[in-house]
Amino acid sequence: MKELNTKKYSILVVDDEINVCEFLKDFLSYEGYKVSISTSPKTALDLVLTQSFDLILLDIIMPEMNGLDFLARIKKILSHFDVMVISGSKDQNVKDEAYRLGAIDYINKPIDLDYLARRISTLFSDRIA
Repeated sequence: MKELNTKKYSILVVDDEINVCEFLKDFLSYEGYKVSISTSPKTALDLVLTQSFDLILLDIIMPEMNGLDFLARIKKILSHFDVMVISGSKDQNVKDEAYRLGAIDYINKPIDLDYLARRISTLFSDRIA
């Protein structure tokens, strides 16, 4: 999938679990993306407002601020922003709310890396077309 990247797209991973952040950073960096991580949703909000990202991968269940609140804030400020939710929550209401708030996908943990890579590659290749 690396060959589809004509531009080095930038992804922000927001998850309170550092192991998840580091794992996704390693995987997505290998796929050819520039990856930043944040274990703090509040810090991630500051990053989004001061840096340029093409995609946010967002956890839902976090102690400081839940991902749905984060998603609502981002979409209110930057409505065009692409956010994929990655969560261990199997609650259909949470999933429905994430889509209602503007998430472009909802991926359950444990993460299917092949699916994630295809989904991101498709997202970015559609921007080129």
